[in-house]
Amino acid sequence: MGIEELGAVVRETRQRRGMSQQALADRASLSRNFVAQVERGESSPTVATLARLASALGTTVGELLGEESHAAETGDAVAVPLVADRIAAGPPLVLADHVEGHEPLPRALLRSLGVDPAQALLVRVGKDQDSMADTILPGATVLLDRTPVREVAPQGIYAVREEVAGEHGCAIKRLVVDAASRVLILLSDNPAYLPRAIRLKSGQPLSDVIVGRVVWWTPPTPRR
Repeated sequence: MGIEELGAVVRETRQRRGMSQQALADRASLSRNFVAQVERGESSPTVATLARLASALGTTVGELLGEESHAAETGDAVAVPLVADRIAAGPPLVLADHVEGHEPLPRALLRSLGVDPAQALLVRVGKDQDSMADTILPGATVLLDRTPVREVAPQGIYAVREEVAGEHGCAIKRLVVDAASRVLILLSDNPAYLPRAIRLKSGQPLSDVIVGRVVWWTPPTPRR
């Protein structure tokens, strides 16, 4: 389901409930302008925001995504492994001792994003990692599709395995590929950070460096 279809379902569900956009926004603790953008298909809500909209509408995420009946047959939730942004070096594999836990995500949501549940991975961005802060806040949790990457989407956001000062980590960056020189250019949305480059070895596949494609993210959990 695309964001325009999702927006139409949110709007139709709200109207069936006899709710105004402002009433829905108040119940979901969102701005009316953001709700309007979602309904017009101009903004894609995060997992957490979609759950808040579903709760405010008295429905489920699966129902909003049009997958409720199928999800009920196959199991509504998938336990997705969660790792920190400091992970193992080498091939893009997740080792058991780097998994901090598992988070349940609606199977319908993964399907709507085109993510095979077996390839889903959550990465928690460090509290000090602000290089993408204009888009993804420090402390946010990003959902990756770990299907081996063979081609990089223009200006797409990916998790890239790299070594900085002897530490192996998982950097979330926008990528540009210079095919001629086999160089990956890592771009930050925070202008305080300069671009970086990773040169691929001869014959080295992109999947050796790219952990996965970022398909969604949730903001950091507020402190209580």
